[in-house]
Amino acid sequence: MFDFRMQIVRRFFRRIMKPMSIEEAEAKKSFFAKAYFLFSFGAFSTILYQVKQGRFNWLEAEGLIPEDETKLSPAFQYARMLGVKNATVIRVKGTDIMSSKEYDKETFDVSKHIEEEENSLVDPEKKFLNI
Repeated sequence: MFDFRMQIVRRFFRRIMKPMSIEEAEAKKSFFAKAYFLFSFGAFSTILYQVKQGRFNWLEAEGLIPEDETKLSPAFQYARMLGVKNATVIRVKGTDIMSSKEYDKETFDVSKHIEEEENSLVDPEKKFLNI
């Protein structure tokens, strides 16, 4: 079945494409390689500029995410983003379980969670906020 589809695609392109010389093919290959290089260089330069400006997360930098949401740990952010109703978030370091928290979509309050995390643990290694 796959072979048959490829034959149809091949026939289609053979009908609309004109044969070209080797020199013409090399020129087009060179042109597209240069265009790809310039596009890639521009994209990479943009990323380096954003990193230099300190904008690692462009959604946060543009103010599209509320400040409370950025203080949540990635586990809670993913649970909210994916629409998980109930979850248990477990923080692990090495082979030890550091802590676990329950997440319930209906009763979860971002500001209350952040306040509990900031006030409960003094050691920044044990905070969910500094994973």
